[in-house]
Amino acid sequence: MLATPLLLSAQTPKEYTTATWFDFKKSAITYSFDDGTPNQMPIAVPILDKYGFKATFNLVTDWVQDWQPFADASKNGHEIASHTITHPYFNQIDEQEQRRQLETSKQIIEEKIGKPCITMVYPYCVRGNDNIVAEYYISARTCSGQSEQSTPQNLMDISSILGGPEGHVVSADDFNKAVAAAVPFNGWTTFLLHGVDGDGGYSPIKSEDFDAHLKYVSDNASDYWVTTFAAATKYLLERNSLIINEKKTSDGYLAEVTVGAESPLTCFDQPVTVSRQLPKKWTSAKVFDGKKEVASRIENGAIIFNVVPHHNYNINQVK
Repeated sequence: MLATPLLLSAQTPKEYTTATWFDFKKSAITYSFDDGTPNQMPIAVPILDKYGFKATFNLVTDWVQDWQPFADASKNGHEIASHTITHPYFNQIDEQEQRRQLETSKQIIEEKIGKPCITMVYPYCVRGNDNIVAEYYISARTCSGQSEQSTPQNLMDISSILGGPEGHVVSADDFNKAVAAAVPFNGWTTFLLHGVDGDGGYSPIKSEDFDAHLKYVSDNASDYWVTTFAAATKYLLERNSLIINEKKTSDGYLAEVTVGAESPLTCFDQPVTVSRQLPKKWTSAKVFDGKKEVASRIENGAIIFNVVPHHNYNINQVK
């Protein structure tokens, strides 16, 4: 498997536009918490849930004493990902040990959480062998200190920005400026976070700053898609290889949706937002997945809706 999975050019008809990020948001944000520190579940998660945002929590499996809070967070839509078994420096262990750290932590998390574990973060931000990592995970996080482009060069080396006093974003205003800076280039900002409110974790953030920042993001919801590390990775892989074959029907059009990128590690089931320019004579339209109507809206003569790979969508004229 390639260290960077193959990204194919989209093969959609000219009437379609695929959104760079979900719902045509201008930028994506991921809050990525490491080490399972004591205040992440009881303090950070309720703040995230207050705004309807989901985050990624990266666990060192040997350090977890109680899996239940993480299982509960997973059921609530948060991602539980790997931070290895014992948190080693990857440049100080051989490839056999790298493989053990990657494979075993993945297996433990999947057993304890009951969901696939498909992303990981490197301890101390020290990368391992990209090709080995890609055997087990669809993306991996480092900490180069900047936002990523909408299509990163290497999915095994996704940059993040360290939060807290040991990093460059401490106050709510610091966090706000970091995400705003990514909007002009449709970037993906991942924050590397640890402790919350002095819980003993590295570089702790203050919950009041985190809350104030999330309020800013919520207040500017047209700009930002807050999502997990796995969902953002799936979205960009699907978006970059989306294939729509369209057929004319008696009521409109049938859009058959597939993706050119496939992975043995995960199902591509992340909804991707598209728009389809409507014929000039159409005044209104509806979208159906089988008999189920799909939420849609019409803007500037185009219908906007979400598609899932390997589904078919009827775009019907409403007369």
